[in-house]
Amino acid sequence: MFNTDNPGGFVMKEDWEDDGDENFWKPVRVAGRELYNKSIDILNLSSTICDLLDDAEDGALTQQLVMENAIRIPAKIKGGMAVDDIYSLVMENAVIIKVNIGELKAQLWACEQLNGIEKKYVDLLKDEIEIFKSLFITWVRAFDRSSDLPDDWWLFNNP
Repeated sequence: MFNTDNPGGFVMKEDWEDDGDENFWKPVRVAGRELYNKSIDILNLSSTICDLLDDAEDGALTQQLVMENAIRIPAKIKGGMAVDDIYSLVMENAVIIKVNIGELKAQLWACEQLNGIEKKYVDLLKDEIEIFKSLFITWVRAFDRSSDLPDDWWLFNNP
């Protein structure tokens, strides 16, 4: 159904009202909100690029891969913000986000080189990813390494 308030069908950014969260002001939460909002920009731009892809086999596969990664990024930011007081858990989410961004960038190559998407659209999303990367670094730097649980996989700390 067509929505006149949102004709493109885009995912909307959140207002991020306080809602009684006493940790709303913490740097990790502030950076997380900015990062989440930028991830929504990336998701919407990815969706627009996917709309330009041909529905033939190669285009459909590229659409699927692009959207799988673009959708996973805001979900993992939200997940990380839900556990931001446990370093190893929030780091797991951060690593998954980094991997998804890397895969999205690789798929942008496929959009341009294999599917004929104009370079200006690919470059626009790459620019958004660079802004996201800067916000991501700020978010990760705000993680509290001193607040953690033992990691029996020894990935982020020793048990």
